[in-house]
Amino acid sequence: MKRITNKIFYISILMFSFISCKTDTKLINEYLEKPKTDKINNLANRYLELNRFSGVILVTKNGNIIYNNSFGLADYENKRPFSGITTFKIGGITELVTASIIRNMADNDKFKLSDKISKYIPEIKADFTIDNLLNHKTYLPNIKTIKEQNTELDYSTIGFANLVTQTSESIDRSDLGYNILGLLIERISGTSFQKNIQNYCTKTGIENTYFQKQDTSLAVGYLYSNYRGKGDELHKSPNYDLNITFSSNGLKSTANDLMKIINPNNELDFYDYLENDGFSYSIQNHTKNQTTIIILSNRRHPVAKEISTGINQILHGKEYRLPLLRKPFEIDKKLLKDYSGTYALNQNMNIDILSKNDSLFVLMGPNKVHLIPQSANQFYMEQTDASMRFLRDSTNLVNEIVLLNGFLDGDKVNRIKK
Repeated sequence: MKRITNKIFYISILMFSFISCKTDTKLINEYLEKPKTDKINNLANRYLELNRFSGVILVTKNGNIIYNNSFGLADYENKRPFSGITTFKIGGITELVTASIIRNMADNDKFKLSDKISKYIPEIKADFTIDNLLNHKTYLPNIKTIKEQNTELDYSTIGFANLVTQTSESIDRSDLGYNILGLLIERISGTSFQKNIQNYCTKTGIENTYFQKQDTSLAVGYLYSNYRGKGDELHKSPNYDLNITFSSNGLKSTANDLMKIINPNNELDFYDYLENDGFSYSIQNHTKNQTTIIILSNRRHPVAKEISTGINQILHGKEYRLPLLRKPFEIDKKLLKDYSGTYALNQNMNIDILSKNDSLFVLMGPNKVHLIPQSANQFYMEQTDASMRFLRDSTNLVNEIVLLNGFLDGDKVNRIKK
């Protein structure tokens, strides 16, 4: 699954600051104690208030729904609320369905998993097997990498497969590999991938999962960026090419359907951040206590996992963390000098923090960016999504910065010079 961990990207990512309103709490379960329900609502509404989450949260225990609520809107332009049939783009979870169809075909003797893919798609000149594709053991790079290296070429599953067959230096999750499996499904079945999804849904009792169809209840995916040069604005995300998302990332589904897609006998921990597609999600399935937490968001921001982690702590009666609001906080100005200095971002780049005129700044090239305090040791940048937390060592000296990818945790950067 895709994770945003690059520290340089952290500095430049644009903030979402669209002003949304809190939803009215709807207590619609009978299994979860009200204090825990209230805490989950409080947690979700905090991220909604921060303009980084909008979507649905579903929690199950022993197969029973114990919490189900929505926050924000499925379509902000048309004020369309979320409903039980609102669908979200579910990215890499698509692979679970594609893999299930492939294994079912193998069980019905349509092919052997040990067969080479070229036996059924002879246009692909490769030695890897169906099982290699299924388990990401092809050494195929992902589609984004291939496109970056071949900017003049339009995407084609077969064309890209032949272009880069087994050229990656390591085994990674390759969306191209799973798109090849989708093509195999179509070749063997003689019908479209969408038709195969329909058949899969009929057999499994799934109602609102699909690849491509008309008259859907798909939520609108949103980005928040300076896309017109007029400051940060909420705007609809561009849609990915269906040929590219296809059988690796192309499915849309609901929280209720995902309960049936996820195998309760497997320990799964999903997290995906769909670049430029306006959606994010987190799914945690804990077999030890038979609990599943599903979060689907129509905002492009990697906080869904933070929310699900907080919910898991609430369910177990543990302390959970609320992210700080991005609002100015009164701070003792004497603390600012403690934070100034140089911090090593990597071997080739440093972060310089400057204390001047009772304010704190981060130097970014020739520019000084104001750091606004939101607590005694945490600061945010008004025009970007970046924030940082200063940490002290056992001697009470500031020795690290945490560059927050979401709002709670992030990458640590060591101080190298005061």
